[in-house]
Amino acid sequence: MIMLLGLDLGSKIWVRANVPLYEITELLTNFIDLTHVQNRGVSFSFFADIADSFRIPLLVGVSLVAVAAMIFYQTRYWNELDFFTRSGLVCVLPGAAGNLIDRAVYGYVTDFFHFRWYETSFFVNNLADCFISIGVVFFIIPLLFSKNDSHISKAT
Repeated sequence: MIMLLGLDLGSKIWVRANVPLYEITELLTNFIDLTHVQNRGVSFSFFADIADSFRIPLLVGVSLVAVAAMIFYQTRYWNELDFFTRSGLVCVLPGAAGNLIDRAVYGYVTDFFHFRWYETSFFVNNLADCFISIGVVFFIIPLLFSKNDSHISKAT
């Protein structure tokens, strides 16, 4: 987890130091660009237009509670968790912590991977967001292949 957090924070430091804001550098033609942006909101820039005096404490506070809850859960139940839940936490926790640190220090999250399909732009994110997405996939996999039929109502 420390390695993933270090990769995320290191990549953001590198981007802030070496890539001018809003500069676009094509990485994979018609698919991904390197584009330095400052995301003042959350996913897809939600809440970006709220005043800093309210937005930053709100987002830092919510993120801090989420990270603390994951650390508690992981510490308390690690030995009882299955492979997918452990793997999900190993990915989501450093991702959430990386974005929390960015937001607490700078008031925004440094994003730089711009995903697109030819002229259609999708989103700009960072390694932390990628780690979180991979972690969510790990959480979902057991749900897709579960043989638990408890959700099916039983007729009497």
